Amino acid sequence: MGNTLRRTASVLLASLPLLLAGCTAGTAGGGAADAKQTLSFVMWGDGADSAKAYQDLINDFQQRNPGVKVNLETFSTTNYDTVLKSRLAGGAGPDVYGFDQKNLTEFIKAGYTTDLVREKWFSELTPDAQREAGRFAPAGQAHYVPISQSGNGIVYNKALFARAGVTDEPRTYDELLDVAATLKKAKITPFAMSAQESWWPQFIIYYPVAQHVYGENPDFNEDVMAGKDSIATNAGWKRSLEIYRELVPYFMDNPLGTNQTAAQSAFLRGKAAMFPAPWILSEARQAKLDVGYFNFPTTASADTKAMWGSYLVSLGINPKNGKKDLASRFIDFLFSADEYKKFLGTAKAFPVKDGIDLGSLDPLFPDMQRAWQGRTFMTLLLPPVPGLQDVLLTELQNLTGGRADVATVLGKLDDAVQEERAQGD
Repeated sequence: MGNTLRRTASVLLASLPLLLAGCTAGTAGGGAADAKQTLSFVMWGDGADSAKAYQDLINDFQQRNPGVKVNLETFSTTNYDTVLKSRLAGGAGPDVYGFDQKNLTEFIKAGYTTDLVREKWFSELTPDAQREAGRFAPAGQAHYVPISQSGNGIVYNKALFARAGVTDEPRTYDELLDVAATLKKAKITPFAMSAQESWWPQFIIYYPVAQHVYGENPDFNEDVMAGKDSIATNAGWKRSLEIYRELVPYFMDNPLGTNQTAAQSAFLRGKAAMFPAPWILSEARQAKLDVGYFNFPTTASADTKAMWGSYLVSLGINPKNGKKDLASRFIDFLFSADEYKKFLGTAKAFPVKDGIDLGSLDPLFPDMQRAWQGRTFMTLLLPPVPGLQDVLLTELQNLTGGRADVATVLGKLDDAVQEERAQGD
């Protein structure tokens, strides 16, 4: 999954009609028709808040639907994709599963997905979320459902900024470099970033990719898959990798020898000033840090509209187990008004439905939402080629350690795309 947003990041679910004989959409379910039904649900582990949010959701669903049992299994972000693909390929896949966008074309082609566009709850999603769900699907279809979203950016320690004499949040890339240099001069680690685990550096590279590649051409993925463009020759990809390399000196000392846990701990202990992912907010509160938020700037303009935004968790329904209706009913329950707000509050995540006020959940949430106003979220920041993200993350480690240059990384990414296109011809 590339551990998007810690597998990044955060979590949610959704809603739909009841299925069994004797039940109608909108009823509470239950009774003999539901007896001995089991729904299997597989998800990556995503921290204590998310775990509690899922468990509360499951408990509430089971209470409203006597006789229905939801079995939740979670796996580490490192192993999740391998376990999920193995189970799906072996015919023992779950009924509902956490969906990584990079698997879109592969899973649709293999028949592991269900078209969800006609489900009642699907029409309640924001237009952007509905559009996201239709990526690379046949026209008029949607094969997975985003259940939470977030604009990505930097959570920073206000006390460390003040100690270094930084008074203003950076709004351009040059200003970000100046802030990083000022922090380093004050003997404060600028970024709580390391590279021992390959998944963590994506929380640097995708910021410039969103602005320099997809901000210039939102259809870049489609053009690459159609042979109209390439990563190797794209100026935005070249600049994005250069920006990543320019920021490496402001990572943790010895980034290849430092794991993500240590980097995260440095931020929470007040030893590093900036954490490049908003999912740290809950733990920052527990650590009693005074934190702020700003969008991650990678261009010369403060008004750049494109930014990396993520659907932190999306769900797919496996059509092979004959439980599509029950799975959709579970999602429908998640998206019901009271349950969804409860879930978001526990998971500390942002909604994919309109009309939900989150100001009471964290005092920084309104600031974050204001920072995202007028911006366009770029979500799928690689062409959907199996293995392409793994190539990128490995090569970022090589770039971090000086074992590869930008041209080499571009070439290897392009090779992976061309190999996939050749197999599809």
